[in-house]
Amino acid sequence: TQTLQPSIFYLGFNMLDSVVGGNSESTRKLRQAISIAINYDENIAIFYNGRGRSAQGPIPPGIFGFKEGKEGINPYVYQWQDGETVRRPLSEARQLMVEAGYPGGVNPATGKALILHYDVTASGGPEDKSLFDWMRKQFAHLGIDLNVRATLYNRFQEKMREGNAQIFSWGWIADYPDPENFLFQLYGANGKVKHGGENTSNYQNTEFDRLFDLMKNRKNDAQRGLLINKMVELVRADAPWVWGIHPEEF
Repeated sequence: TQTLQPSIFYLGFNMLDSVVGGNSESTRKLRQAISIAINYDENIAIFYNGRGRSAQGPIPPGIFGFKEGKEGINPYVYQWQDGETVRRPLSEARQLMVEAGYPGGVNPATGKALILHYDVTASGGPEDKSLFDWMRKQFAHLGIDLNVRATLYNRFQEKMREGNAQIFSWGWIADYPDPENFLFQLYGANGKVKHGGENTSNYQNTEFDRLFDLMKNRKNDAQRGLLINKMVELVRADAPWVWGIHPEEF
């Protein structure tokens, strides 16, 4: 049988970083542009043999608060057309780059392509190169030059703790099947740099935190569902993660 395990693999932005982080409108548009450009549907086809589905937010299928179909799409990256989820075109991502202040991916400060740094753990296998090349190509669609910094896991962990990563790959497999176990990774007081917690992107949103406190110990009732909807809407707009993939297992 095929099951989606309650997990997510995502690309994170360090929200403490001066270029990709913060909550200004321009950095948010930069993150949204990148979210459209990284085609995780293609990634699943190539690297997972089609076993998985692209994430629309932090909550995986099978977990309370997850929504199927039109109601469940991330409207910043997808649109609903003829009864299915369709990725927004690159033209929209390029327009967001203009609005973010990087027309054609050019950094006005240097007059050259914007360079972003991607920290990732390397397994040393042959798949590394094809995966890194694929990721560079996604950013190149926007004119961004991606500098891949592949390191061993210990060094990667250290960079994350110190906040020295700009963009990174990470994953989470549920400890227990509850939405709290995914949403707590975006709770301010769990920030990795300041608090040593599991909030790897160091995301901080006062309203999200307020809703999280109301949601976390509630039973799965209608009110909890509404709180989760609001939280998911907030993080989709802020885009601290490119939501990535829910892998399928056999």
